[in-house]
Amino acid sequence: MATILEVYKLLKLKKENGEDIGMFGESFIEMCEKDKEPSTTKEVHVTLVKNKKEGGSDGKNN
Repeated sequence: MATILEVYKLLKLKKENGEDIGMFGESFIEMCEKDKEPSTTKEVHVTLVKNKKEGGSDGKNN
């Protein structure tokens, strides 16, 4: 069974040789090449902390 990289290389070679690889082949090549591009997004986790008022001597925020 072929790996994704092997299929990509085969389709790329067929395309360079002028063979018709069809719409699926074109889409497959585009998908593989897009995965090689560095990601411009970053996953972050955010926690919301509301501002607290200064409390009195008893520690309550009055």
